[in-house]
Amino acid sequence: LAITHGALAPSGTPAWLDIALRSARALVMAEKRGVTSQDILTDAAFRNAMVVHAACGGSTNLLLHMPAIAHAAGRRLMTVEDWDEVNKATPRIVDVLPNGPVGHPTAELYSAGGVPEVMLHLRRMGLLDTSVLTATGQSLGENLDWWEDSQRRRDLRSYLRDNNGVDPDNVILSPDKARAKGLTSTVTF
Repeated sequence: LAITHGALAPSGTPAWLDIALRSARALVMAEKRGVTSQDILTDAAFRNAMVVHAACGGSTNLLLHMPAIAHAAGRRLMTVEDWDEVNKATPRIVDVLPNGPVGHPTAELYSAGGVPEVMLHLRRMGLLDTSVLTATGQSLGENLDWWEDSQRRRDLRSYLRDNNGVDPDNVILSPDKARAKGLTSTVTF
């Protein structure tokens, strides 16, 4: 846990280097535990990715690339019906460019908590399979439990509020707030 979540990089380390160090440590841990990409790239993990994509109002590029990755991993290919079902069942809760109504820059999405923050909302709605194994060697649920109480989360969200004057809850919205602001799915079939 300390290796994947703790602050192991020396103080003052640039963020890109910290990410690289954490990634290398995660690979070493996966090798030691015998975890392979086949353990992580499951049908349930791909479904989770589709749900996150829908909640973010993501790019249509994923509609092309994710089936290719699933094919390469030997997993079930998602169909148009799968995408349609997920996009109808998952509310868009992210207000980021090029979608509105405000269209916050992507950097503000990351500062609001990024994918882990979006996943906290999706978990509360029961839309994610949190038992899936992640690259950290832990389940998605364990990672989200860590994120929810982490200092990193508090620091990021405070930075956005204090330095940009943006409330993180206006970038990644609760489902009720998103509905009230008129956010709708960005992918329809």
